[in-house]
Amino acid sequence: MNIYVDIDETICYYENEREYHLAKPIASNIRKINKLYEEGNQITYYTARGSVHKDRLDEYRHLTKYQLEEWGCKYHNLSVGEKPAYDLLICDKTKRIEEI
Repeated sequence: MNIYVDIDETICYYENEREYHLAKPIASNIRKINKLYEEGNQITYYTARGSVHKDRLDEYRHLTKYQLEEWGCKYHNLSVGEKPAYDLLICDKTKRIEEI
């Protein structure tokens, strides 16, 4: 399967304001995604980080890649700034991390 995984509030959280450099990993959710990777699925992490501030896209990409490595995330691709910034996604193929 080709699986896209959102980053913020899915594999990491924030104690206060959403400041990306202060993101804290959710180890149990990362383990779920790593298991999907190990089962042979194609994992792409994607994020809206940088979609609003395109002038800082390289900064967001570098930080996000660093965080994924630090948190032990297994993946094939990383998409930064290409996910639209939305408040609600309605899709027939969507699952919440709690459903995995």
